Amino acid sequence: MTKAIIFDCFGVLVGKGFEQTYRMAGGDPVRDREFIEDTLGQANLGLITDEQFRANMAERVGISKDDWNTTIRQAELLDTDLLEYIVQLRSSYKTAILSNANNSVLDTQVGKQWLKDAFDDVVVSAEVGLVKPDPRVYKLVANRLDVALNECIYIDDRASFVEIANSLGMRALVYETFKKFKEDLAPLLA
Repeated sequence: MTKAIIFDCFGVLVGKGFEQTYRMAGGDPVRDREFIEDTLGQANLGLITDEQFRANMAERVGISKDDWNTTIRQAELLDTDLLEYIVQLRSSYKTAILSNANNSVLDTQVGKQWLKDAFDDVVVSAEVGLVKPDPRVYKLVANRLDVALNECIYIDDRASFVEIANSLGMRALVYETFKKFKEDLAPLLA
């Protein structure tokens, strides 16, 4: 029986994933994979601030911090249709975000009001010191929601993170579009 639905943030609630943002800024995410993974890793653990992260990315791509921030605003659009749907789901299920992100980034990218209205809990890697795909972070969010892993549905745009959730007993979906998500979720809730 499903008691909780847990969402990734970036690539699901916000934007289409970091690689698209990086590409829009003029970078090559394939060539710069090691740099991106290292810098994202530092940010996701809270070892560098969001400002430092943005400065590092802008420098690597060869644009100003202002241009990087403009790219972020253009690429990382909030999916308000999905958020409105999550508010509806919350009337029957516990809802949460499980995101690899830096401190306070979700307040900015999603907004405090949406976080309050749509989610029972928000687990951010930099705040808890655990980063997906570490199984402990999936267990942490279930514990904070006071549900068993097999009572959770997990949604992420990265198949590798979905596979970990499945291996822990969660039912999990790869997020592609809002329409497909609703179609894929329906039989899991029936």
